[in-house]
Amino acid sequence: MLLPKEIKMKIGKKIALSNLTVALLAGMSHSAFAEDNNQTEKEWPYALGFYIGGQVGQAKTDVSSQSLDRFYANSGITPNTTSIDRIDSSYSLFVGYRFNQYFSVEGGYQDLGDRSASFSGTANNLQSYYDLAERVYPETADGMSFSVLGTLPLEDGFTITGKLGYYDWEMDTISTKLDGVAIKNMGTGKRSDSGFWLGGEVGYHINYNTQAYLSYQHIPLQDDDVSVVALGVRYFFDDNGPTYTPAVQKPAPIVKSEPEKVIQPAPVQSVAAAEPKPLDTDGDGVYDDKDKCADTPINHVVDKDGCSQFVVQPVDKRVVVLYDNNSSEINERYYGDLADLAAFIKEYKVDTLNVVGHTSASGPAAYNQTLSLKRAQSVASFLTERFGIDSSVINAEGKGETELVSDDANKNRRMEVYIKSDVRLPLLKN
Repeated sequence: MLLPKEIKMKIGKKIALSNLTVALLAGMSHSAFAEDNNQTEKEWPYALGFYIGGQVGQAKTDVSSQSLDRFYANSGITPNTTSIDRIDSSYSLFVGYRFNQYFSVEGGYQDLGDRSASFSGTANNLQSYYDLAERVYPETADGMSFSVLGTLPLEDGFTITGKLGYYDWEMDTISTKLDGVAIKNMGTGKRSDSGFWLGGEVGYHINYNTQAYLSYQHIPLQDDDVSVVALGVRYFFDDNGPTYTPAVQKPAPIVKSEPEKVIQPAPVQSVAAAEPKPLDTDGDGVYDDKDKCADTPINHVVDKDGCSQFVVQPVDKRVVVLYDNNSSEINERYYGDLADLAAFIKEYKVDTLNVVGHTSASGPAAYNQTLSLKRAQSVASFLTERFGIDSSVINAEGKGETELVSDDANKNRRMEVYIKSDVRLPLLKN
């Protein structure tokens, strides 16, 4: 029977997290490394602790076309041509922990890429061939890998590392045939297993937290072995910074010389050093060592402790804001006056503020009464919202057209702020 012109076996894969098994791996002794290395753990100038990493490289399955030809012959197949794709990209993502400069552990996901084999020829029993093709192919896998790392530190940031790992893997297979221009799926298969692998790497610390490396892994699967060569990087989360041992400066050599004759100076009568003058930094007349109020204004009268003296005085302050006709909106030209007023209220802790609105005589009296109250409230809100003045100290009222101050209507459309309160004011010199 003639085989189709070309029959391909395509290998896929998926992670089987539910079947993960963790291998018990032998620990490595820190002291065994320390005896052959002059560096101490304190002198290790790179990060320890948790890290993340990844690597990208090439994976190669150790299988040949001759191996497949023997399989074809045993299956009653006479192949004409055989092609094997046994190399593909590989990558790995992992997390790890470096206990010290000699010993680390890692765990993560590793993908060994895809494989395929294609051939054409003749066979006596096609169905028998398809059944066999789902079980014989260049092996690959993906899954979870766990490893222990033993490291020998070298000079200038270089390291040599040996690896012992455990791989829990799974692999899916698909056999297809090319019928004209159409590709038909003839069957699928799946297998999974786990086992140990060996590897090594040469690393270089780019800086305190980052290490680059070139690695090799030898991973035995069920029928074939896979070799992986990859470039990788690790990033450590240690933020303690490097610890360096400072070099000990050798004392200068002592040079002996003949003693010189020393001429003794004439005795000088000692003079008692003058005592330093006490400081008065703020110039208030009280020395700093006794001044309990630093930076007192120079024009304030102070007490014996250097603190400003205050006196309670009555204050009668008035601010006037004029409005446009039929308006309760504050004109921007009064913003500065109201800002000064707010500063005065805060500085001297004014507890009573009377805000009174007025109107001209034009218009109905009831309307004018309402408008005057709105003018008073606009100033009260302005002081409260813009400057944080406590609304409880503000008394806002409207007097309508009852208190005209001029025949000029523009001067009657006003708001008046009165402050009548006792405030603590500093006593000033002169």
